[in-house]
Parts: sequence; C-alpha cells; structure tokens
Amino acid sequence: MKDLKQRITDKAVISLWLVACVAIIILAIPFIPLILIYAYVSDKQFDKDYRHYLQRMNGTCFFCYNNRKSSVAFARDVIVPKLNPAIEVIFVEGREVKNRSDSKFISRMLYSIQERKGFPYLLKIEDEQVLNYSVNNQFYSTMIGKKQVEPLLAHIDSFFISNSPSSN
Repeated sequence: MKDLKQRITDKAVISLWLVACVAIIILAIPFIPLILIYAYVSDKQFDKDYRHYLQRMNGTCFFCYNNRKSSVAFARDVIVPKLNPAIEVIFVEGREVKNRSDSKFISRMLYSIQERKGFPYLLKIEDEQVLNYSVNNQFYSTMIGKKQVEPLLAHIDSFFISNSPSSN
C-alpha cells in the first residue's frame, strides 16, 4: 500500500512538471518571433555600422598578435616598438580583442579570415575591404632562429605598401 502511494505521488509530481514545462513553452511561443526580429535587426545594424567603420578607417593598417606564451614577449618587446607608428597594434587575448572601443569590428575582421595560418596577422582596410596576411612563418622563423628582425619588418612594410592582397 505504501509503495502504491509512493508511485502515485511520483507520477503526480512528474505530471505536474510536464504540465508546467508545456505551459512555459506555450507562453514562450509568442515571444519567439519577437526575439528573431530583434536578432535580425541587430545583425543588420551591426553590418551597417561595420560598413561605416570600414569607410571611416579606409587605409588603416593593423598588426595583430596574440597572447601565445612562446611569442608574446617577442612581439611586444621586439617587433611592436620597431613598427611604423602609423600601424595600429592589436593585442588579442584568447578570442577577445583587448582594450579597444572598436573591438567588435576588429573581431569581425579577424573572424572573417578565410585561410587561418596563425598569428601575427596583418590587416589593411582598402576600398571598404579587409586585406589580411599571416606573417606567422616569417615571425617564428625570425624568433626561433634568432635572426635579424629587419627582413621581417621589411616584409610587414611591403604588405602595407602594396595595393593588393599578398598571397601566403
């Protein structure tokens, strides 16, 4: 008798949870279109803001490096101080661009890189298009081989001076 009471109580609790979940789903259904519309409008607004950003920043050059333990000090202490002052330096920690008001746009540029060959990346905004180039091989060859940095810097400068994307 006690076992039967317990089974009935368990089934009643499960039934109540099921009814509550169905009720929540039914109440949430009218909000789904609103959420989808909001997401669509937000995406369109971001795309518009991104296009304006690319127009405003036309001709800007970026050197992007990340927090990889083996190379962050070399990039920060050796390469960055020798870069042309017109080049904007972007530090990426994990998957986040740090300490920039335009971080969401920089993130979009980095995420849109088709061939991911590794940091550091060079980015150049030209005619509302983002040109990108990975100097990963040259960077690590210079760092590990303890080579002169001037050829690497010349390679970086040549990308920014050119009017077409370099192939890597």
